[in-house]
Amino acid sequence: MTRLTKNFRMEEFLVSSTADANGIANTPTATHEKRIREVLAPGLQDIRDALGVAVVITSAYRNPKVNRLVGGTPTSDHPNAWAADIRAAGHSAFGLAKAIEAMMEPGGVIEGRIDQLILETSRRVVHVSFAPRRRGEKKTQRGPAGTAFTPGIVA
Repeated sequence: MTRLTKNFRMEEFLVSSTADANGIANTPTATHEKRIREVLAPGLQDIRDALGVAVVITSAYRNPKVNRLVGGTPTSDHPNAWAADIRAAGHSAFGLAKAIEAMMEPGGVIEGRIDQLILETSRRVVHVSFAPRRRGEKKTQRGPAGTAFTPGIVA
């Protein structure tokens, strides 16, 4: 097991039941592994430290084939190793998204580092992207992958 931060291991960023079910190696390139080590893992560790509870990664790096199979968009940050879908102990997806949104505010632990924060209500996960665009977008997706977004984090 390769420890990246106090609470995260590389293996957590590569887990994919879709890849396993389809016999696909979900192995990152050296560039993707570097992004996970230097940007994604530290960002999630900061979120975890601020929350004070366990954060579980449900999906992070996805090679392009896996991304297509799960219905991810061609522009998804997952194949680029910038994004993770997460849950947190004791938090609903909405509660987690609102907590992360507060961390994005001036003085927050991830201020200026988030490209996209997406509450995915149908999957009950929060998508967090640390892509270098750093647009600070906040959206809610109520339907499955590919459905329209609502601006902001809304219940």
